[in-house]
Amino acid sequence: ISTPDYAHVAPICEALKLSKHVYIEKPLATTIEDCDKIAEAAAQSKSICYLGFNLRHSPVNERIHELIMNNELGKVTTIEANEYYYGGKYGGGLWLTKACHDFDLMTWLSGGSAKSVYAISNLSHYRHLDGAGPRCRDCKLAARCPDFYDIEKPLNDWFDETWRQLQHKMDQKGELAPDICLYNSEKDTFDNGIAVVEFDNDIRATYTVNVLAARCTRQVRVVGTDAMIEADLEYGTILLTRRHTREIIKIDLSAHIKGTHGGADSLILSDFIRICLEGGVPRSSINDGRNAVQISLAARKSAETGSRVLIDKSDVTATKQKFSVFHRSEI
Repeated sequence: ISTPDYAHVAPICEALKLSKHVYIEKPLATTIEDCDKIAEAAAQSKSICYLGFNLRHSPVNERIHELIMNNELGKVTTIEANEYYYGGKYGGGLWLTKACHDFDLMTWLSGGSAKSVYAISNLSHYRHLDGAGPRCRDCKLAARCPDFYDIEKPLNDWFDETWRQLQHKMDQKGELAPDICLYNSEKDTFDNGIAVVEFDNDIRATYTVNVLAARCTRQVRVVGTDAMIEADLEYGTILLTRRHTREIIKIDLSAHIKGTHGGADSLILSDFIRICLEGGVPRSSINDGRNAVQISLAARKSAETGSRVLIDKSDVTATKQKFSVFHRSEI
């Protein structure tokens, strides 16, 4: 299911009624109500309902999770999940469309449940620019705009080129044009933001999203009482530093980083197919998807109001009890 985020419910529920195995592109939905409708449909179906939180399948993140579970870091105290992205994006709010990935990753690594969220964000760069747009192909400033996107130019990378060709087929005028101006388009999103998430097991986590970075990558830092981890998904590297001995262990997973999202995309699809054929439990549950949406919505509310937002624990507890069949107990 790869419809726009707000339109997930109908095709998911219909597919489950027809006993089809379903792979759901993140986020699960855009409202808690829609998440619960999907969960109800999944509870009444024997089909596999697989949520596409591919960051859990990145070789780097898998190793980080393994190190935490094996107590290599001691008690985890803080987690940093940073996403740096060069380019623009038109669509749903970044706190949901992009950040749900990382909120889920932080929850998975922490092993806890979110208690509260405080977020701040701003549109610092892609503000109104006189004479720009409305599309790159029409823009009078194209020759000197560093963000110019030539939709007619073939790309070397097969994935990017396939996407470019799909954009051509879906090309529309107005705000849905694939080369809409990043500066002068109508938008209610931001280009940089930070969220602080407090978990119920005395772990705090921060998430930074910035679409103005010089390169695209995700970086993770986890600090425990015995050791700390510093990782980069683009390079496929992990540095583990022992706190008391200052020993530094470098883990190089670059040979396993094949494809997008730190090598995760082909691995998660292979896992989905394997479970469809052989049976098993998806690494990400419906409840995980709901929790990520809940944190994302809280972050958006916090950024809008300037206040810390508490997560409704009674709501989370009720959901876990009602849909516990979909919750996977990790190692």
